[in-house]
Order: sequence, then C-alpha cells, then structure tokens
Amino acid sequence: MSKKIILALLVSLFFSFSPIIVSAQKPEDWEPPEKNGVYDVPGHKNLKVRVFVHEPQNKPVQILSCTDPDSTAVVDPVGWKLPSTWSWYLNTSSVPSSITGNVSTIAANSIKTWQDELKSKVKFEYKGLTLINKKAYDGKNIIAWGRTLGSALGVTYTWYYPGLAVETDTIMNLKFPWSWTPYPGNNFCSLYPTTYDAQDILTHELGHWVGLDDHYTSAYVDNTMFGYGSKGEIKKDTLTTGDKTSVALLY
Repeated sequence: MSKKIILALLVSLFFSFSPIIVSAQKPEDWEPPEKNGVYDVPGHKNLKVRVFVHEPQNKPVQILSCTDPDSTAVVDPVGWKLPSTWSWYLNTSSVPSSITGNVSTIAANSIKTWQDELKSKVKFEYKGLTLINKKAYDGKNIIAWGRTLGSALGVTYTWYYPGLAVETDTIMNLKFPWSWTPYPGNNFCSLYPTTYDAQDILTHELGHWVGLDDHYTSAYVDNTMFGYGSKGEIKKDTLTTGDKTSVALLY
C-alpha cells in the first residue's frame, strides 16, 4: 500500500473519531432559561438573573372563595432592592383582545399597589410604550404579553448585582384566558370565573420586581406572593399585612 493511501486513511480515521468543536455562545446571545432559579450572566462579572415561573393552581392547596382574608405571614426577600427610581415600559400591542382596552389601567393599578407601600423609597416612572414582548437584558423594564413555555401564567426575570436590581422583565402568557374585574368585583371574585384576572396575576409578578419571593405553603394562600394563580381570583390586587410587612422590612 502506498504512503499516500496510508496517510489518507490515517487522516480519515482521525476526523471520524475527533469531537466536533463548536464555538462558545457569545455573552450577548445568551438568554436565561424559563425555569425557576438563579443563573450567572455570561460576560458580566457578579451579575445574576433570577427567574420566577408563576404556575396555575392545579393542586388542592387553595379553594377559591369570594373573600379577601388578611394574612400576617411574612414573605422572604430574594437578594435585591430597587434603586430610588425605577422606569418601566408597557407593550399594549401584544395584549389579548379580552383586556386590550383596559391594559394600561391594569398595569398602572398593579404598579400603584406596590408604590403605595414603597412611598418615597422607590419612585416608579412610566416611560411609555414598547414593542418588546420577550425577555432581554437591554436596559428596559417591561410588562408584556407573549409566549412562554409550559404552563406558566407569567414569567418574571430580574437581573441583579448583590443587593440591587438592574433590570426586570415580566412576560404574561398569551395562551391563557384573561379578563379584568375592578376590585372588589362581584363580592371579591372576578366577574369572569373561568379566566385569570390580569391585575391579580400582574400584581403578584411585580412583587418580584420589588424583591419578594414566592411561597407555596398553606400559610401563604392569602398573600399576594402565594406562588400559584387561580381562575376567578382577584384578591391579589391588594396586599396582606404580611406582604406589607415584608416590604417595610426590606426597605
């Protein structure tokens, strides 16, 4: 066998068994997974992103009742506070038709619920409309309706350095039926019991902006920061004593 043939065979064998090397993903192309957890952000030293996935209530932890009981259960902080001024943008173009005419009011009401507790500690500033409907580390804090994976009612992403948030995005899931009933509604229940109330769920999501965690045990079923959402529920429009205490302790 000639030397050329032997060399060709050796080269062929080398490439057939050598691993394929794929260049590393660029930091600016990285996206956090849609899964509860804390993740390092490539290319940004000490920067992390916390992902909160808000699931529908499919377990017998809570039975919907047309009441709004108080709770003194204190919510855990998650590792950041907001700076003294926090701007936000709203995407109205991505909103489901069932709440299109009310989405600005829904968002403003949800923000005000937390603003009333933070008072002068943090000032929320509405910066206008955006067409962004996906999470991205782009310097804009957004509220939008879009597509999320799995069964999430909404997903909130918070980018933060230890102790201080630098960006938040909340994406509400278009695939669910949405409605809006101004609080207190029909004796503290939604007028549309087969749908999810947009203000109820969004107010919960914005609690993560402020720096509060989810809780899933029965002691927290009446808190705004209870980790599951229910159809027909509007009681998360208002904060419990425990939610308010948590804000006071954090700020």
